[in-house]
Amino acid sequence: MLWVDITNLPHVPFFQRFIEENHCFVTARRHGFLEDMLKARGISFVSVGEHAGDRREKLIASAERIIGLAKALEGRRISACIAKHSVEAARVAFGLGIPYYHFVDNEYAEHQNRLTLSLCTRIIAPEATDKKLLLDQGAQPQRLLTFKGVLEVVQVRNFIPDPSLIKSLKLERFVLLRPPPLGAAYYQGKKRTQAIIDSLRARGYSVVVIPRGDESYRRCITLKNVDTLTLSYYAEVVISEGGTMNREAALLGTPAISLYPQALLGVDRYLIKLGLMKHARSVEELLELLPEDGEKEELRERAQQKVARMQDPFVVLAKAMGERDI
Repeated sequence: MLWVDITNLPHVPFFQRFIEENHCFVTARRHGFLEDMLKARGISFVSVGEHAGDRREKLIASAERIIGLAKALEGRRISACIAKHSVEAARVAFGLGIPYYHFVDNEYAEHQNRLTLSLCTRIIAPEATDKKLLLDQGAQPQRLLTFKGVLEVVQVRNFIPDPSLIKSLKLERFVLLRPPPLGAAYYQGKKRTQAIIDSLRARGYSVVVIPRGDESYRRCITLKNVDTLTLSYYAEVVISEGGTMNREAALLGTPAISLYPQALLGVDRYLIKLGLMKHARSVEELLELLPEDGEKEELRERAQQKVARMQDPFVVLAKAMGERDI
């Protein structure tokens, strides 16, 4: 049996196909509406631990979750653990002698990386990720495997949008907006989501917000536990102060603008170089980058060509696991 640990919302669509195709024991932490998303997709899981706020709370929550995961594994024959940026899974797997396979695409998540990379059996990362940073943070060169593309190709390739969702929500000329990961240890930006909403509304757009948690905003439609890929496909533009939703939109050929205020990840720079994403550092600059008529059609064709050439990271995982039955 394989153990998959899911700690963040984007991990659910990323791991869903793998979980469905293999015999897996799934654990998840309480974080936003993560558990609701797992249930909605029919993924059975055991809830262990929760997301926390400041550094002290994160430290305590992580320690408690390590204990909880060790107890959850009692009596289970686990052949390998697979996760993405899970500090606790890496430490528990290492402590119990379980081979650990780790997906990573954020070379600036230094806290998580220093606590995981040195413990991995294999690390799977996009070629565009800064390998020097990963090595400085503890990755061993012989255990680091890279692939051409980005992790989000898993959920985007072969995706079929659902137009009935847009019809049921009565959405027209809308922007899909993702607030910043304010609770993440690596994020140091400011709150400006409401200002973005107000500016977009002034331009005549409806705004659909996919919140991180229980935060609320004015003059917008707030949706949770919904098919964000379909929303991204039909949106006029996707704007995110995080990363995953922008990369998904870029691969779908929807205009995507990153408002990430810190150093851009290698995978984001890669998509910008391919002409599939843009980057703004201020609300004013964002407004100047909003798409023009006809831009989406051109992007869609370009994205299809680029995605077709990208590798599947789970194929890399299968090779890494060798003769193991996955």
